[in-house]
Amino acid sequence: MKRSVVILTGEASGDLYGADLAQALKTRFPELAVYGIGGARMQAAEVTLLADSRDWGAIGIVESLKVASKVWLAFLRTKRFLHTQKPSLIIPIDFGAFNVPLCRWAKARGLRVLYYIPPGSWRRDRQGADLPRCADWIITPFAWSAEQLQAMGARAYWTPHPLLRLARPSETKEVFCERLGLDPYRPIIALLPGSRRHEVRALTPLYARVADSVCTLMPEAQFVISVAPHLNPDWIHTLWSDGSRQWIPTETRSVWNLLAHADAGVICSGTATLEAALLGTPMLIVYRGDWLMNLEYKLRRKRLNLRWIGLPNLILQRDVCPEFIQEAASPESLTRAFIPLLRDESARRAQLQAFAEIRQVLGEGQDLREVHEWVIDLLGCATC
Repeated sequence: MKRSVVILTGEASGDLYGADLAQALKTRFPELAVYGIGGARMQAAEVTLLADSRDWGAIGIVESLKVASKVWLAFLRTKRFLHTQKPSLIIPIDFGAFNVPLCRWAKARGLRVLYYIPPGSWRRDRQGADLPRCADWIITPFAWSAEQLQAMGARAYWTPHPLLRLARPSETKEVFCERLGLDPYRPIIALLPGSRRHEVRALTPLYARVADSVCTLMPEAQFVISVAPHLNPDWIHTLWSDGSRQWIPTETRSVWNLLAHADAGVICSGTATLEAALLGTPMLIVYRGDWLMNLEYKLRRKRLNLRWIGLPNLILQRDVCPEFIQEAASPESLTRAFIPLLRDESARRAQLQAFAEIRQVLGEGQDLREVHEWVIDLLGCATC
């Protein structure tokens, strides 16, 4: 029987990790059939998509309800596919609301499940109680996650975070600046408004006002805004014009070039904050939504009990990068906090030293197996 795997993602970061894994598996097993749920990156990696998750990204109850119907239809379609095709291995990546119940169902029917980067694995105090019951193996990029899951009875293993290997620029600063019309001798500021449409809609006009404020204090500053692969740059420019009349270049290629060559950044909470840390970009971490999300945040923040929202701070469990959430994220507060990242060498050095520590925590220099090595072993052993 022809071997096959199904890789299940629901966010932009999962799409990146899924595509990386698919490419490694196809190199080792050219005949392997790879199916999945993902977006542009998995599609480019020649994964046969069962559903396109590019517009699934949502935070909070209100935004999740907007995509609930299409996610539910994909859930039913994937169930039918797994039932009829019975793949050699199912590999969910994060996205617990979808993947955990689906994999619990699959495992109960004898299908093999390897959960890669389980949801909430960055938490130091707990891991998802359902994880040992929905997966045969769990591969996590955080040592404490593996330890907690093992204590819960799971076969869990620590692997290096994939961004240690993936997050690297593909062009020099000179080439990058020439392509975007930037002066390599003036400060470059990266603006990352996220990959979810509701994030981008809320943050882009805010970033535009911040850029105008910073430019009044530092006229030499240059700004570049990152555009996720599934978003239209023209839409970004329309949103930008709500807050500023100055033109801004958009980076539609790999965000790693922008982060590697920027002097500092204003970055939406999410995987991009970890990418910035690994590429050495001092940053402010921002999260802001519309009035409904602000109301939901106020109602739920005590129950969520999160001291931090940014991955650099969560990983090191201390204040590494300043965070600005909802109403605290104003043009004035962000401008005041941002200027020291360009002018105060001690503020920059403190973040850069913490970023070096993060690399060690994520497995740099450790003798750890990459996730594709685990998967290759499992595909070669039908009785594991």
